[in-house]
Amino acid sequence: MAAVGLPVWILLLWLLPLSGMGPLPCLTLATALAVVAVVLVERRRARRLRAAGDGEAAASPRGRRGPMSAPAAVALTLGVVALLVYVLFVIRAA
Repeated sequence: MAAVGLPVWILLLWLLPLSGMGPLPCLTLATALAVVAVVLVERRRARRLRAAGDGEAAASPRGRRGPMSAPAAVALTLGVVALLVYVLFVIRAA
């Protein structure tokens, strides 16, 4: 879920440099922690949907589709992170 991963990543990129780490370790650690956050949220969401049963899930408009898999959420988050890093580097270079 980019809605979870991106804000966590941005927050970590803001907080981690305050610890005195360099830019590359901050970027690496922030990205890894954002991926972990996305995986945990997706697993929790999938568990809630399974616990709700078919009745409640079918009532929602998205109930017919299953939840996004954790690898898909990680791929989506990493794609957005890579896009943002690229944009930031391009803006900074200009």
